[in-house]
Amino acid sequence: MPRSASFRSTAILLLFLGCFVIPVSAGQSEGPSMNDHGLNGRIQVGYAVVTPGTGPAAGMVVFETFGENRGFETTQAAVLPSEMTTHAIMFVNASGRLSRNLGVAMANPGIKEANVTMTLRDEEGNTLATETVVLKAHYQSSRFVTELFADHPSVPRDLTGTVEIVSDVPVAMTGLRFRGVNFSTLPVKTLVEPVAVPVIDEGIGGPSAVILAHFAAGGGWATEIVIANTGNADLTVRVDLFTRDGLPLVATLNGQSKSSFTGITIPKFGVVTLAPRNYRGDSDF
Repeated sequence: MPRSASFRSTAILLLFLGCFVIPVSAGQSEGPSMNDHGLNGRIQVGYAVVTPGTGPAAGMVVFETFGENRGFETTQAAVLPSEMTTHAIMFVNASGRLSRNLGVAMANPGIKEANVTMTLRDEEGNTLATETVVLKAHYQSSRFVTELFADHPSVPRDLTGTVEIVSDVPVAMTGLRFRGVNFSTLPVKTLVEPVAVPVIDEGIGGPSAVILAHFAAGGGWATEIVIANTGNADLTVRVDLFTRDGLPLVATLNGQSKSSFTGITIPKFGVVTLAPRNYRGDSDF
C-alpha cells in the first residue's frame, strides 16, 4: 500500500479507536492555510448539541459536514442530526479484501447509563453474534462493527447484513460507511418513535435541541456545523461540544477556540456556519 494511503487508513482507524496523536502525512504541511486545523495536533472525538435560545425554535434546521483534510483536498460526508432512540437498525457491509467497514457512533447525553445490545445478522437473517456495550451517562463511543464483534469467531471477515441496536435508555446514533480512505453517511433507521434530547446542563439540551452524535477536530479531521433559521424572526442559539467522556471539547471554529459557542444570532431565513477556517477565512467544505 502506498505510504499516503497507509497513513490515511491508519488515521481513520485511530479516529474510531479514539487515539489522539497523528503525524503529518506526506504532502501535508502546517502552513498559513491550516490555521484552524492543527495537522500535528491530536484528534478530538465526541459529540455536539445545538440548543435554541430566543426566537422561533421550531424554525431551527441543523446540518453537519464531517471530513478529513488532505492538504489541498478534503474527503467529506454530509451528516443529518441524530435521533434519540432505543431501537434502530443499520445496514452492514464489511470486507477485509475491499477495505469496507461500518463505523457506528453512539452518544448518551442522558443522566443514566445505557446498556446497548447490538445483534449482528447476515443477509439471510441468521444471527451471527450479540454484543452489549455499556455507555456511561454523557459518554460517546465510536467503533467499527468489525471491532465491536472481534471476539466472536462466528462473525466472518466479509459479511453483508444488518446490525440491530436496542438500548434501555435513549441514545443518539450516526453511521459512517468506509471503503478504504473514502467514506459516506449511512442512514440509521429508527424503529420506534424518537424522543427529545435531554437537558444536559442549564441552557444545554432540552426538547428543542439537536444532537450530532459524532464530532471530530484536529489531526486533519474537521467538522462543520450549519444552522439555518426558517422562521420569520431572528433566532439565537448555542453550540456545545463534548468529548467522549462527556467533558468540554475545545475546538477552533471560525477562529475561536472554545467548547461552548454562545449568543449565535441567525437572522430570519438566514444561516450561520461554524467550521475550521484557513487564513483567508474559508472553510474546507
